[in-house]
Amino acid sequence: MVYVVIKEGDRIEIVGEENFSADKNENYLHKLIEENTYIISREITENHVITLGSRLRLPSGGELDLLLIDPEGNIMLVELKKGKGYREAIAQLLDYASELQMMNPEDLFNCRGIKFKSLNEVYELFKSEDFEELSYEEFEENVRSCLNNPRNLQLLLVSYRIGEDTSRLVSWLRKFGVNIRCIEFSYFRKGKREVFVPKLVEVEEIKRPITRTQKKYLRFFTELLSRFKAKKPGVTERKAFTDSWLKIPVGYSDLHFEWRFIGKEPEKCLEVALHFESADEKENEKLMDYFVARKEEIKQKIGEEIFFGRLGKKWRSIYTRKEVKTLDDALDNEEVKRWAVDTMVKFYETLKPLLDKAVREIRG
Repeated sequence: MVYVVIKEGDRIEIVGEENFSADKNENYLHKLIEENTYIISREITENHVITLGSRLRLPSGGELDLLLIDPEGNIMLVELKKGKGYREAIAQLLDYASELQMMNPEDLFNCRGIKFKSLNEVYELFKSEDFEELSYEEFEENVRSCLNNPRNLQLLLVSYRIGEDTSRLVSWLRKFGVNIRCIEFSYFRKGKREVFVPKLVEVEEIKRPITRTQKKYLRFFTELLSRFKAKKPGVTERKAFTDSWLKIPVGYSDLHFEWRFIGKEPEKCLEVALHFESADEKENEKLMDYFVARKEEIKQKIGEEIFFGRLGKKWRSIYTRKEVKTLDDALDNEEVKRWAVDTMVKFYETLKPLLDKAVREIRG
């Protein structure tokens, strides 16, 4: 029997897994993921992902459940398996992917079910939420690359249960370069509280080529992370990725520390930050107010100018930053690396205890 253990104060409660599909239909799961894409996307990428289209009507008459996109222009097709055989669900995904491969962005935005008027509107949304790493031209180029190159499209099959037959077929397809994955859910319920535990079904990994810039990010953050782990052992076992940022966990899924490059060359900056990324904007604001009230104490302990600001529409950030000019300059500058690691250590040692107190007071 699968179960979760919930501890609240001195009280321990054991909640057994339930059959989600017994009293829920596909629309329930569809709406849940459409409005909260991170439920499935965080199993695959740490990028912020939004719903580009829902129940997307394709020229052939087929209807794709969800079409997602991230700030780099990567596209993800999502098909829900409930009520379908695994062969049918996978065949539909492949069929929809083949149709997208025949489109350009202009064709795509003429499809019924797309939530935006143009690709530029999507880019401006990401830009307003502080994802400005790519120029519009680079963003558009990546979108076109996804539409033109089958290996660049991410296909995702989502189900309450992924059987061995489904996993076997998906693994076989991946050997031929089809970028398809499966996510299944464990489901627990106690009264009105529901607990969803998404799990990426393990299949053979596809190694995708990375760009020169991505290699630089990987090299830079691998070095920073190695030094940070030496100074703060046990804080994280994460590895570096090819993104322009790297998160350091603090024990809360919607809160974390982060190194992040912002701006464009030759005016790039490197940030060390604490991010409040709860879906509840009011909670983010309360957490921010808690730290603002202690600004001078924080500034004195960290020894840097500290800034408090918005991160997109709902999120908040406490940060300091250093100008690095270009990524190559950052890679070659020992002072930048030492500053980044030492400042993150100070952020962690100063802000983590305050964060724990703030969370207890605000979340109860």
